Amino acid sequence: MDAIADELRAQVLSGALAAGETVREEQTAADLGVSRHSLRAAMRRLVEEGLLRHEPYRGVRVPVLDAEDVRDVYRMRRILELEAMRLVAGSATAPTDAVAAVEALEGLTDEAGWDEVVEHDLRFHRAVIEASESARLAHAYSATQAEVSYCLVQLRPHYERPADVATEHRELLKAIASGDPDTACRLLLAHLIEAEENLLGEMSKRDGESGDGEPVDE
Repeated sequence: MDAIADELRAQVLSGALAAGETVREEQTAADLGVSRHSLRAAMRRLVEEGLLRHEPYRGVRVPVLDAEDVRDVYRMRRILELEAMRLVAGSATAPTDAVAAVEALEGLTDEAGWDEVVEHDLRFHRAVIEASESARLAHAYSATQAEVSYCLVQLRPHYERPADVATEHRELLKAIASGDPDTACRLLLAHLIEAEENLLGEMSKRDGESGDGEPVDE
């Protein structure tokens, strides 16, 4: 069942299963070569993660995020990540895995797939959470990580090159290594707010300036 959930998750995050698309149980089970019982169990896991939604009389669909979904995901990111950053930057030691993530971002060419960018982006943020050495912060972050990924895959129009993402994270690393929690948190907050506002702006365009994407308060 884990392998089936991993495959479905990859399809959602890659866009192979598009936002709003119904996961047709019989056809999907046949395509994956699995039983419908196993597929249902995997879909339930992704519903719990927020990557699929069960809608009465309509089946299971890939969610179309609205403005409040994005605000809520980024509200949680700020709560968890800023506290972790304050703890980690106070040690003046950049987490090894965060350094590796930034180096991997810097090594990507402009032709790299956006899924690679997202992978290393998430690796950086997860490394900071883990380095806080708070089991509860890590547990809470794990519960939201799939939805964070789903938001990130929709940010590509705002980053022309992987180097742009790498530069933002390199600045965060410098602030951590310098032992400056205030600067590290200020940079992280700006990073998260910009991502949130970019997503809300895209939604405003998608919804025809319906008002669902007004900027958030800082």
